[in-house]
Amino acid sequence: MTVVLLLCFQVRRHKTALWIRHSDAVSCLSLSEDKTYLYSASWDRTIKVWRISDSRCLESIHAHDDAVNSVVCGDGGVMFSGSADGTVKVWRREMRGKGLKHAAVKTLLKQEYAVTALAVGEAGSMVYCGASDGLVNCWGSGKNYAHGGVLKGHKLAVLCLAAAGTLVFSGSADKTLCVWKREGVIHTCVSVLTGHNGPLKCLAVEENRESGEKGEQDRRWVLYSGSLDKSVKIWSVSE
Repeated sequence: MTVVLLLCFQVRRHKTALWIRHSDAVSCLSLSEDKTYLYSASWDRTIKVWRISDSRCLESIHAHDDAVNSVVCGDGGVMFSGSADGTVKVWRREMRGKGLKHAAVKTLLKQEYAVTALAVGEAGSMVYCGASDGLVNCWGSGKNYAHGGVLKGHKLAVLCLAAAGTLVFSGSADKTLCVWKREGVIHTCVSVLTGHNGPLKCLAVEENRESGEKGEQDRRWVLYSGSLDKSVKIWSVSE
């Protein structure tokens, strides 16, 4: 069996570090849509871009004025980042000879509350942002990224987001998991899942392999939720 070591990060606060290393905790990872690049975001305020084929760091982006809490890739070389500085930024990947460069395209949000989680809807349909004020903002993925509204369902900070089909899932420090259904840009909270005894910290979702036989409305999803109560729960959710 061959084991490939892709990356190695060191957590070092307020110390000089090599350019190819983060100088503080790595907060999140995201793969590009074509699985060619890996993005790592850090509390050191940077996002680094790694080419998976040779584990090479191609770019280090000084992205925000505070810790980068979330990074997620969309379609067409677009990347979104969210930070404790209260901003959500849009970046576009551009090829520069044998290398690449990410250019800041737009700032979607600028507020006093920390951005804690990001997610992109199916086929890049919407962009979602969770924050420490318990709200989820959303934007259309069109050229202008028009603001699509605010989802209000949590009493404490939103710590994780996931999207699948026409559904959006938000997990919070209030120990609840909200299920939102999207129709156009309108989102309705169709269920509030409870059962964890601590804040929800992470979500993962996949399509039930037996679903979809009756069309789009029959799609079912398997949702995994992880909590600071040391448990992982599995949920079955239907559209």
